[in-house]
Amino acid sequence: MKLQILILSLLFINQSYGQCEADFIYFNEIPESLNILSGDSCFYNQDINVIYELILLNNLEYNSPLEVGTQLWYEGRLRSWIAGYYFGGVNAQLDTLPNNFGDINDLRSLYLEWNNINTMPQSMSNLTNLQSLYISNNNLINIAENIGDLSQLYFLDLGYNQITTIPDSFVELTNLQ
Repeated sequence: MKLQILILSLLFINQSYGQCEADFIYFNEIPESLNILSGDSCFYNQDINVIYELILLNNLEYNSPLEVGTQLWYEGRLRSWIAGYYFGGVNAQLDTLPNNFGDINDLRSLYLEWNNINTMPQSMSNLTNLQSLYISNNNLINIAENIGDLSQLYFLDLGYNQITTIPDSFVELTNLQ
């Protein structure tokens, strides 16, 4: 219910300003921790919905999804996201990633260090543009079976977790350095 109210209020704001293309939403206030390389104050709905879901699942206290960690946006799409539990990251440790996490499918860099995450959602395989993933110092027990789908991944930091097995698809990560 809380998520529905937030989405409806954002849709109202978007219609009030009416300057965004379909599937994008307008934000009047941009936090200092957010960088826009190219574009304006219109952000892709799907990316914003994932961040809202993350806020709700982890009971985080933010007034806007744009305040969660340090974000880099390009043409309205989230490209880099620092959501580790440290300065410049999130204000409380993350326990859970939402099932729709893979909907941020234009993401290139993701920093999730020093949280309490113990599983990666299967939808992470949709992050096919992801080039670097930092998820060390969590409580990961296993790696998503379909991690091999992240064909663009060239840097992966899984250190200091509780991982005991590596899935067979790991060998498909041929760009790792």
